[in-house]
Amino acid sequence: MTYNEAIIAADESGEAQFSIAEMVISCTDKRGIIKSGNEVFCRVSGLEWDRLIGAPHNLIRHPDMPKAVFWLLWKTIQADQPVVAFVKNRSATGGWYWVLAVVVPMADRYLCVRIKPTGAVFAQVATLYAEILAAEKALSPEKSAKLLLSRLAELGFPTYADFAALVLEQELALRDAALGISNVAETRVLTSVGGSLRAMAEKQADLMREFDALQTIPTNMRIIASRLEPSGGPISALSDNYKFAATEISRRLEAFAGSANNLCQAMSDNVRDGLFLASISRLMAQVSAYCATESHNAPGLDLVAECAILMKAAAQYRQLARSAMLKAEQVSGELNLASGEIRRMMLVLDTIRVMGRVEAGRLGSAGVGLSATIDQLDIRHAGIAALMKGFTDLSATIKAGINKYQRQIIA
Repeated sequence: MTYNEAIIAADESGEAQFSIAEMVISCTDKRGIIKSGNEVFCRVSGLEWDRLIGAPHNLIRHPDMPKAVFWLLWKTIQADQPVVAFVKNRSATGGWYWVLAVVVPMADRYLCVRIKPTGAVFAQVATLYAEILAAEKALSPEKSAKLLLSRLAELGFPTYADFAALVLEQELALRDAALGISNVAETRVLTSVGGSLRAMAEKQADLMREFDALQTIPTNMRIIASRLEPSGGPISALSDNYKFAATEISRRLEAFAGSANNLCQAMSDNVRDGLFLASISRLMAQVSAYCATESHNAPGLDLVAECAILMKAAAQYRQLARSAMLKAEQVSGELNLASGEIRRMMLVLDTIRVMGRVEAGRLGSAGVGLSATIDQLDIRHAGIAALMKGFTDLSATIKAGINKYQRQIIA
């Protein structure tokens, strides 16, 4: 498609068209001034190179975009970290186009690669942007960004890093599938690890809920004991011992899955970072291959040099992904040890539970209330045991996936 043909290539809704096979690529300096780009960028922007080169990149910013997104974007890339965002851009022809934008900081520039978004999360985010845009009129960009982050958390993304990693992984997989690109073994492993990681996050929340529910039961046992026996009797002793053991397990669980820097979160963060960096590496390699097939007339563009820079970046991010995965593997080992320790500590609670059952039987009809309380313990203990086993199994699966990924990188 020629530039002039592109001027009239908007559909009835005004959307400027580019295909899922295409990539919209631009480079800016560290101030956001456009230095170069590819032909697709020139075409969908509706602007010739003499209007693009030297212009600020916000030349194509659409008024429908919340300022929160760009506040987060600049905060991230100025910290020398890549960032991902769904963005609606405008064309000088009066059209618009949605992209998944990936901005990668490089030595003297910011590289922005945009692909066509097709995943389910995109539809959710487009709706969310409209809500944020309406609400942010009286907010500073930073407060608007906090509002956006809180709404993303409600959609199941605790942090923006979690959102970026999942979205990039899924959109690249959908693009590959649409283009018939074979899902290489390395990508399959990473996708599997990501799925196990999300399952672990769900179990983590379930575990804390189960244990929170368990904490009230010793108090119920103490109340029952006050009705059935003198102070210091066997049921009182059992409730005290149970409460002491449960408090110790609760402390260990905080380090395992409850506190801000718990082992589960540490492994999750490292695996997430590894998945994200591996996706960035994969994208950089695809951009280099794509650019090599294009015809270019952007002024001052040295295609051979640019492709070499992209491939070097791909290798660097691949190595960063490997480092993150190695950290995750170390934490996985610590998590397995902690899980085994908590499961052993639960055996103490199981012993107390069995002794409580014996006491309830000894009391006969008078022990009905105690027996009902022990029934609650049976349910909670079984639920916690199943969740802890699930943690161990998922951790082992993730560790095996990490090992396989490391072997494929080295091979």
